[in-house]
Amino acid sequence: MEHMSMIALEILEQQVHDALEYGEFEGLAETLNSQRPADVADVLERLNEDERVQIFQLLESELAGEVLTEMGSHATREIIENLTSEAVGDLFDMMEADDVAEILSEDVPELKQELLAAMEPEEAADVHELLQFPEDSAGRLMTDRFVHVTADMSAAQALDWVRKVNDDVETVNDLYVMNGGSRLIGVVSLRQVLNAAPEGRVGDFMVTQIVTVPPDMDQEEVARLVARYNFLAMPVVSATGRMLGIITVDDVIDVLVHEGTEDALKFAGIEGDPDSQPYFTVPILRVIRKRIVWLFLLFFAETLTGGVLRLFGDELASVVALSFFIPLLIGTGGNTGAQTVSTVIRGLALKEIRVRDAWRVLGRELSSGFLIGAILGVASFGRALLWGTETNLALVVGLAIVVICTWSNTIGSFIPLAAEKFGVDPALVSAPLITTLVDATGLAIYMLIAKAILGI
Repeated sequence: MEHMSMIALEILEQQVHDALEYGEFEGLAETLNSQRPADVADVLERLNEDERVQIFQLLESELAGEVLTEMGSHATREIIENLTSEAVGDLFDMMEADDVAEILSEDVPELKQELLAAMEPEEAADVHELLQFPEDSAGRLMTDRFVHVTADMSAAQALDWVRKVNDDVETVNDLYVMNGGSRLIGVVSLRQVLNAAPEGRVGDFMVTQIVTVPPDMDQEEVARLVARYNFLAMPVVSATGRMLGIITVDDVIDVLVHEGTEDALKFAGIEGDPDSQPYFTVPILRVIRKRIVWLFLLFFAETLTGGVLRLFGDELASVVALSFFIPLLIGTGGNTGAQTVSTVIRGLALKEIRVRDAWRVLGRELSSGFLIGAILGVASFGRALLWGTETNLALVVGLAIVVICTWSNTIGSFIPLAAEKFGVDPALVSAPLITTLVDATGLAIYMLIAKAILGI
């Protein structure tokens, strides 16, 4: 099914390019408006700005609004800037308030106010309320379009009420029980209502031990709670107990994808918030700006490795065979440290590891690093002998592997813990830093062991 979907997407993309080349858009408009919003967004993101705007204007209003929510912020902004405020306002009126708030969160205040003014007052008020919450907070994700009932309703009355709710309600999987005002006192699933006796009171079978989140909670933490408790929606409640809205699982999935993308790029030393942008929509200058800072820092840090080589230049000159094993040693150390960094960062992200566990983590990784080093050390000793290396030099290589792996594992666990302690994202600094440190220190360890054993 996935293979067929990709083929259909490629066919659609080719149809778009053919229409742009020959100027025949009538048939294309009909085709586009029969597609899923995510597929149309994917095709649009692969076009340049002028082509993207031209094709977007072929979409019917309802589909156009849904396509905007599926696109990255760069492509969305380009389209908005090429439409009139009135046209954008009409699109925003048909979209969910949280999706509009996400689009407007990056706009300059003047443009934001202009676009809000172009919307219907009621819709604009909903968006404006969401924009008052901090960026990346639960409040920015929530919608106030949920089904609420009262505890004294019968199951039959609750079902009748569900049938009457507006089509724009986000979900009817859970019904939120209010106390006649806006205070949340319980939650009942639609399945419970269907299985209950028609005359049974909602208050008798509702769940009163409710998991809720405050509007200022970080979105990533909300996503963890939804995943932990397998919720389809999470209630957002104020400090006074007032029900503000719900966060649905589709928005949570977007958060997880965004955070995963951000962490993956940071792990590669790419600084800044990627906004989960599709590859072709990110300007080249922006890409360079995100990468160059860390590359410069690592460039100068890598000179440490050159400094170590110069420091032990005489030893390398006297025993040239030492240089044959340098790639093996620093490569093994870097790989070992990278594995440890990945494991510790994952534990920190899932709250399985806390900063107060530092000594336990260091002890555990030191032990595992030593055992891994011992196994690889024996293998490297044998490998060196098979290359015809003298026994003393093979012993140097084997011992160096043991020490380097132990050191790499230990420092690989320390760096993310230290970053977390000082409020720095561990994913941003750990991988690049461990590679640089292991290259320089691993080489120094190797040469010091060689001097001790070979007497050079």
